[in-house]
Amino acid sequence: MFVEATVNGSGAVGDVTTLRTSEPFGQYVLNAVRGWQFQPAEETVFTRPGDPRSIVTRAVESRVLVACVFRPPTLNTPTLGGPPKDVQRGTEDVAVPFSTVTPLYPPLALGDATVLVQVTVDITGSVVSATTVRSVPGFEESALTAARRWVFRPARIHGRLEETLAYLVFAFRQPVT
Repeated sequence: MFVEATVNGSGAVGDVTTLRTSEPFGQYVLNAVRGWQFQPAEETVFTRPGDPRSIVTRAVESRVLVACVFRPPTLNTPTLGGPPKDVQRGTEDVAVPFSTVTPLYPPLALGDATVLVQVTVDITGSVVSATTVRSVPGFEESALTAARRWVFRPARIHGRLEETLAYLVFAFRQPVT
């Protein structure tokens, strides 16, 4: 599931737009993301044009991608939910995945887990860094390995390709056969 969230100058989530959905997870993801709090985006401006002593940084509204991957709990049989369905195209100022990788269930792990990964997407659409924001021991490396292999359409802000952040949520269900 891919959603685009508008983050206001105080870091609160405003509008959330579904880009790709997979039932029955859609409404759960929308409800969760609406309650998230972000560090707001910032821009540097001159309060007096041309005067380098007048540079200030201010919080601005921005948009961010949140992608959620629900790892199926079965290895060889059908699982819950339908196939993903594209609903809407993302705006140009948000990096949107072209290619995704589902993480492997760690061989020594037990139970279910959710890992939240923050990725930095460069102007070529490559993931240049991936760090965990929230994790469960034993699942972090699998999530990071998958996240580093994603490829994005890079963000274009004010007409220029820009490095941006995206958030990937990997939900692991313990496999059953």
